[in-house]
Amino acid sequence: MADKSKTNTPQTLPKKSGMMTLVKGLAILSVVVVVEIVAASALLPSAEETAAIGEKLALADAGLHETQAEQESPAEAPQTDPSLNTLEVNLGAYHVLTYEPNSGSSLNIDFELYGTVLAEEESEFYQLFTVNQHRIEEQVVITMRGMELTDLTAAELGLIKRKILEKTNRALGKPLLREVIFPKFSFLER
Repeated sequence: MADKSKTNTPQTLPKKSGMMTLVKGLAILSVVVVVEIVAASALLPSAEETAAIGEKLALADAGLHETQAEQESPAEAPQTDPSLNTLEVNLGAYHVLTYEPNSGSSLNIDFELYGTVLAEEESEFYQLFTVNQHRIEEQVVITMRGMELTDLTAAELGLIKRKILEKTNRALGKPLLREVIFPKFSFLER
């Protein structure tokens, strides 16, 4: 008599691990994402390059186009830099008090704010500033209340300056302010 139990057993195939395939797929996806992030960060312009591009666009909007000859021989080209003909204007002194409910602390921010305008646009600026002064003050206060502590501790206050410049020019209705200046700036966290 033959043993029937041995002849009817199916052959067992080795199982592929579904978990290992998933881990390999996630690893490949992670490598692709990291490579894309590195490539994007290498292609994005720096803050200085962005500022230079912004200045060129502002000059183009004002009708001051650089010619090829001016770029090749700057010593012979006449000075058309608008920063040479700018004036400082007082935008006010501010005291902003903010409260952080998560930490239970408050922040007192005191500063004076000035801006620069082109000399030929000074009278237009003062007309628009007088009409929109309260809107401008509100935008400055809202901007300061929205800042993080790290923004307030930055050496040049770059983010704050850019936001105030953008919101102030929007409140004026025209991009008359060229730069924002903080001659006095202090804050105290309690």
